[in-house]
Amino acid sequence: METMTSRPATSSYYIAITGDSRLIHLFEHLVTESKSMLIPSFDPYTGYAYPDIMQVCSASPQESLEIADKILSLGLGTKEYHDQVLRCPYCGAEQIKVVFHCPFCNSTQLYKELLLEHIHDGVIGPVSRFKRNGDALVCPSCGARLSEEGRDYRTVGVWYRCLGCYKQAPTPKIAYSCRGCRKEVTAHGLVVSSIWSLAINKEALREFSRLHIAIRPVVDLLRRSGYITNSPAALTGRSGVVHSFDVVGLDRTGRTVAADIMVSKEVLDESVIVRLFAKVLDTSPTKTVLICVPGMAETAKKLASTYGIIILEGRSVSEAIAPLPDILAPQQSDPGQLAPQ
Repeated sequence: METMTSRPATSSYYIAITGDSRLIHLFEHLVTESKSMLIPSFDPYTGYAYPDIMQVCSASPQESLEIADKILSLGLGTKEYHDQVLRCPYCGAEQIKVVFHCPFCNSTQLYKELLLEHIHDGVIGPVSRFKRNGDALVCPSCGARLSEEGRDYRTVGVWYRCLGCYKQAPTPKIAYSCRGCRKEVTAHGLVVSSIWSLAINKEALREFSRLHIAIRPVVDLLRRSGYITNSPAALTGRSGVVHSFDVVGLDRTGRTVAADIMVSKEVLDESVIVRLFAKVLDTSPTKTVLICVPGMAETAKKLASTYGIIILEGRSVSEAIAPLPDILAPQQSDPGQLAPQ
């Protein structure tokens, strides 16, 4: 007679994810959408945040950053550089704007012009000195019409003219202003940091997909059918060897159901049946169910039938387990029970 052992240690990744309902929703989204990266986006009012986290977890921009930090601290993802962030040293806002000041009177009323050079006679001046009758360019020295850039004239720089003191300068004085607290900050005072994309741990995704997306529907169905379940679980066979199964259910009459779930890109072959039968032969569960997505080869199904293993197939786990309630219903003769050895 087989005995059900205590539940084996579940992956620390899975435990970490299922310890927070927000992470469960997020990883369900990542698995469903086949995503493995969380990429931040910038909003001019709230700064950087993670839109996937905000959408799935109904989180605010700040909460999305906190959840991202939790993903990193739990080892569920790693950082990859995305962008540089300038923050205000006073309020921490990312709403930093560059402000040009007049180097003479500190006014911000600046007018920027291109500096042009007439190639033929070398005259240089702001573009406003070259303009005549709308957009036509005429050399202010010789009166020649300038039609083609690179042949008649070229751009040699820029010129800033202050509308306060009317002085001109080749470069302005640069300062920074916070749109949040409206304080002005120097370049030395700015907080320079990085924003990161999160590369989700692929092993964590695989384990969550297997333990939660694939196995959870089976566990829920068994419980609704009156079974006490362990997942992952183990049965101790007559040999004393402990054999692991994805799900083991025990009903009040002592009937045991052992189930494994196999999800593959291609149909499964006989090797899966052979490995499973070795466990079944030693433990003799009342019924043994192998759930196959997308399916199993015909020769493998014939072998499973010979060994008393019930095969359930489907394009998804939910589709495959649709007949399971009828299979679990008490019957006078259980087709999945192996004869005592």
